[in-house]
Amino acid sequence: AEIDNMLLQAKNAEEKAKKAMIDASRLADELRTEQDHVNSQDKSKRSMEAQLAELEVRYHDATDIATRNGRATMAKLENRIRDLEMEVGNVQTRTSENMKAYQKTERKVKEMVFHQEE
Repeated sequence: AEIDNMLLQAKNAEEKAKKAMIDASRLADELRTEQDHVNSQDKSKRSMEAQLAELEVRYHDATDIATRNGRATMAKLENRIRDLEMEVGNVQTRTSENMKAYQKTERKVKEMVFHQEE
């Protein structure tokens, strides 16, 4: 009876060992799968970080260029505004002079008409 009990315990221990080996194998497979997944995610992360760094550099370059071009464009526009303001001033001066000449001529015409009527 004692031998049967020991055989039964040995059989149970053997079954537990088989189950433990199956579980260990399954866990090892899951571990490998997760490690592969982690490695893949790490590569993706590094790739995205590199892309981000490149995009940041390109963004800063584009911002610098836009700022420089913006300043140059603003300077050109300011010069154009000054030129146009000067032109408007000249046109106003000529218009004023023409108006005075017109009024002077109109007075002379009225005087001539008045003298002619007398």
